[in-house]
Parts: sequence; structure tokens; C-alpha cells
Amino acid sequence: MHIKKENKSYLITEVLTLGGEAYEAYRDRLKIVTFDPAKERSPATEHLFLLTLGEDYEDGVIVDLSEKAYEGIPAIIPDAREQLENHIRLLADYCVREGVDNTKDGKWSVSYDELYYHFDSTTITSRNGMGRLLREELQQKEEINELIMTEDCIEMTYHMEYCQNCRQGGIEGAMSLFALMGCNLYDVHLCDSDEDHELATVSELNQDTLTEDGKREWSDVLNAKVTSIYEGAYGVQIGLTGCPANRLRDFSYMLAGHCSEKDYECWVNQDGKSLEQCQDEVPEQTM
Repeated sequence: MHIKKENKSYLITEVLTLGGEAYEAYRDRLKIVTFDPAKERSPATEHLFLLTLGEDYEDGVIVDLSEKAYEGIPAIIPDAREQLENHIRLLADYCVREGVDNTKDGKWSVSYDELYYHFDSTTITSRNGMGRLLREELQQKEEINELIMTEDCIEMTYHMEYCQNCRQGGIEGAMSLFALMGCNLYDVHLCDSDEDHELATVSELNQDTLTEDGKREWSDVLNAKVTSIYEGAYGVQIGLTGCPANRLRDFSYMLAGHCSEKDYECWVNQDGKSLEQCQDEVPEQTM
């Protein structure tokens, strides 16, 4: 990304944040540095610039990392923090938009190269300062459930309710449990496709059953892939994969009221059905 001051533009390859007192001393020390035109030996495109910020300071200092003198460096940028934060926000919005618009299973990744070429040569890695700022911004996005910054890309898992393709009907939409919940499900049993476990009858399940807190808490279950729907020993059974069997069991038990009243009220939208009424449904024991 480029930080601008008047008619100059500096390609920033790294960001460093210092504590308030350390930054102030650093900035004041650099104010006395002067530029020597005789030392400039290369065009501006070869220069690598560091942006140094101070906690709770709006300005920032541009420093030449290439150790080659460049006119106007070091430079103090009065609105450096605002420029940087606006740019990081653009990157985060792009990561969210690309994922929710294109994912079919609630997962998406954006490579660092993609961000570099789309956003003003922005250098993002899992270990540098701009990568840290981007991660912090993404963690504040309500659409994102989890993210991992690998060596090459940002891998993200989204809350399914924000993903349009995951909410479609038909075969494509039925890739996840949450997509299947677009239909109203009655008296079903959620089963791990490969592992036997205790079951409980889920009397009713749709995309409005859970609160926002419930969707976040049980996102791994909602993201589970539907592999089969069949008439089993206990009625309609939905085979699922990609989620631990014990989580499917706990989710079903929770919906049947076998949890604390506090958790039930936090996770399940109240539709006139009390926790005591849910608890009257006795869970079956095994598949």
C-alpha cells in the first residue's frame, strides 16, 4: 500500500507500532535527520519504506528500509493512522465479500498474492505488521467464525447464515446441515455417517431455530455436510460428516432441552415452547 503526503507517495512494506513514549522519542530523534541528495543512487521504485506508528497517535513516521537516501525521508505523515486503517478495512471487506458471495460450504481462502495485486501492492504475511492488523480487523467481522493465516493465504470459515449459496434449496444447497434447515425439519435424528452415538429426537429444526449466539456456538454442526437422508430404526435420520459425533449428540440433546436453562435461552429462539416441554422428549440411546 502507499501512504501519501501532499504530492509524494511511499510504498509501505511493513508497519511497526511502538508504545506512546517510545514512539514520541523515536519521532523527535528522526526530526533532526537531514537528507543528503548526494547519497540518492536509485529511483523511488526500489525503495522499501517502513511506517512507524505510536499507540494513540494519529501521525506516523516513514523510514527508508533500503538504507538508500531518498528525498524527504524520514517523513512525518499527520494522518498516517487514518490512511492505514482505511486501507486495512478495505482488505477485510474484500475478504468477507469474496467468501460470502462465492462459498458453497461456508469456507473460503484469500491468498496474499491476491491481496497484493488487487490492493496497491499491499504486502501481507502471517507474521508482519500489516498481517496482524488485517487479522485483528477480520476477527471483528460478524460474518467470520474462524480464520487461520497460513504461509500463503488466509483461510476463513463463515457463519452460514451470511452465505447466500449455502442457503439455497436443492442439491447444491443441501451440502450443509444449515442449508438443509432452509426446509422445516420435523422429528429428525442427526447421525454421524461413520460413528455410532446416542441420538435424541429433534422435534423441529429450521434456520430460525437458533439465536445468533446459538449459530456461533454450534457453527461446526451447522457446517456439517449432509451425506444421506433415510428412514432408519428411529425414524427419519440425517447422515452427516465433517463434525465430531459427540457434537452432533450434544446439539440434538440441547435442542431436546437437555441442557441448562441459561444455555437453552441463549442458543434457542423462544417460540412459546418452554424448556420443560422440550425435556419431556426422551432421547433414544444408540443408533
